[in-house]
Amino acid sequence: MSQEKITLGELIRLQRGFDLTEVQRRPGKVPIVGSAGIHGFHDTAKASGPGVTLGRSGASFGKVTFVREDFWPHNTTLFVTDFKGNDPAFVRYLLESMDFTSLNSGSAQQSLNRNFLYPVPVPKFNLPTQRKIAGILSAYDDLIENNLRRIKILGEMAQSLYREWFVHFRFPGHESARFVDSALGRTPEGWAVKKLGELADQMRRGVPKGKLDQPFRYVGLEHIPRQSLALDAWEETTELGSNKLTFERGDVLFGKIRPYFHKVSVAPFDGICSADTIVIRSQKPEHRALVTSCVFTEAFVAHATATSNGSKMPRTDWKVLKDYPLLLPPKTLLNRFSAVFEDSISQQQNLISRNQTLRQTRDLLLPKLLQKS
Repeated sequence: MSQEKITLGELIRLQRGFDLTEVQRRPGKVPIVGSAGIHGFHDTAKASGPGVTLGRSGASFGKVTFVREDFWPHNTTLFVTDFKGNDPAFVRYLLESMDFTSLNSGSAQQSLNRNFLYPVPVPKFNLPTQRKIAGILSAYDDLIENNLRRIKILGEMAQSLYREWFVHFRFPGHESARFVDSALGRTPEGWAVKKLGELADQMRRGVPKGKLDQPFRYVGLEHIPRQSLALDAWEETTELGSNKLTFERGDVLFGKIRPYFHKVSVAPFDGICSADTIVIRSQKPEHRALVTSCVFTEAFVAHATATSNGSKMPRTDWKVLKDYPLLLPPKTLLNRFSAVFEDSISQQQNLISRNQTLRQTRDLLLPKLLQKS
C-alpha cells in the first residue's frame, strides 16, 4: 500500500522573513536566523519558537534551520508561521529530506518562492507517528548539540588561557617575573616583541577554475563560523567556478571580506578554500598555537577591520596584517601553552568528526523512516 500524500501547503504555512541590517541590531539573546542558520543576536523576536526556516536564496538555498526559542527570521529565509497542528520537529526533518533544486524561481541567483512550494506532495502521517519519527532523529541531534557545546567550551578555554598568559600576564611563575619596557609597554623580561609576519606566512598556492582530477573538500566563506576556531562545515567538489586557494591541516583560515564578521578557524584537513580567505601558516610548528590565538583575538580582528579597504565590501590585506605585533615568550613557557592549546583544538576536531558521522547516520535514516513509518 502506497504512502498517503498531502501537499506542503496543507501541512504548513510559510512567510518571508524580516530585514535587519547590522546597524539596526541591538545587543540581546534573540537568535537571528538567516539563510545559512543563526548568524547573530538581537533584543527583539519576530517569531515564536519552536520554529523552522528555509534558506530563501543564494548559497544556502533550501537550507533548513530549527530553533527552539523565539527568534528573528531574516529576510533571506522563509519561516513557518503555522504548523497546522503538526509536530514542528517532524516538519523540520521532512523539509530536510526534500530537494528544492527544481523549485528555483530565480535566474542569476537561486531563490525559493513559497507559492512554488505549496503544491509539492509530501507524505502524510498522524501526529503520534510524526512524534515517533522526530523522537528517533532528535536523539542524534541531541548528541550533536551536546558535542557542539563541548566544542564551544574547548574554544573558550583555549582563548581564556591565551588572555590570562599573554594579555594579563598571569602565566605560571608570573609572581616572581620582572617586567621591562618594550614597544608594547611593560612586558615580562625575556619575552620578545615580534611581528606576525616573522612567525607566519600567507599561503597563496592557487587552484585554477575548472574540473578537478578528484573530489576535494571545499571551504567557502559561508562555511567558516563566526567567532569559532572550530570549522565544522564544508562541501565536496569536483569542479571550481573560479580560482581558489589550497590549505593544509592546521592552517588558519581568515575571512578577509568584512573582517568584522570574525571568521577565523583552524583547518581540520587539507583542502581548497575561497580566494577571499587569507591562509595563514606558522613557519614553525611550535609557533602555531601562539599565531592561531593571536589571529583569533578581538584586538587582531579589530585591527584587520580598521585597516581594511573598501566601503560596501571592505577587505583586509596580509601586507598590513603581517606587521601586527605579538609577544613571543621563552620556549619552555611557549611549549606549555602550545600543549594545552593544541590538545583543545585536537579535541574539537575529534568532536567535529563525530558529529559528521552522526549527521550522516541520521541523514541515511531519515528517508527510510519517512517511507516505512
